Amino acid sequence: MDYGFTLDAGEEVIRVIRRSIFDILPTILVSVVLALAAAALAYLLGRYPAATPFPPQLMLLLVLIMAIIAVIIFLIAVDVYRHNLLIFTNVHIVQVEQLALFQRRVSQLNLRRIEDVTGMHQGFLQSIFDFGEVQIQSAGEQEKFIFKNAPHPQQLADEALEKHEQSMRAVHAQGMDAE
Repeated sequence: MDYGFTLDAGEEVIRVIRRSIFDILPTILVSVVLALAAAALAYLLGRYPAATPFPPQLMLLLVLIMAIIAVIIFLIAVDVYRHNLLIFTNVHIVQVEQLALFQRRVSQLNLRRIEDVTGMHQGFLQSIFDFGEVQIQSAGEQEKFIFKNAPHPQQLADEALEKHEQSMRAVHAQGMDAE
């Protein structure tokens, strides 16, 4: 599968994490409300055509535009949601952020450069439904990796630290073999 970046030689994807479904729910709710409003206007136009404030052709055009906009909002939301990923490889942690339909950012962090990982819940819903933010701090000048609306953030933080420790043990073992 194409994740928007190229793996290094010998690198393999271990795990792919998508954001929590709660990340997309508000946008889906907007598209559903818009579709329901279009359906209500269509019902009003069909059942009580004399009660509509505009001519029937204009009302039909309005209903059609609202329905098309609802579908477009839904499709864009699903596409953006599907392309927001946190990927563990045997060498890197890769964050793919689809910021908008035509705006993507891919950031990689070598597992050996991880200094601190935090998984956190903020608020009632995140605590109840176990989603939140995973922050990964690296050595050097690179900013924190922040993966928002991650499912099971503490578990992901623990997994990132475990991958870091495995990477450090592998480097240490290679150093011992070279001597």
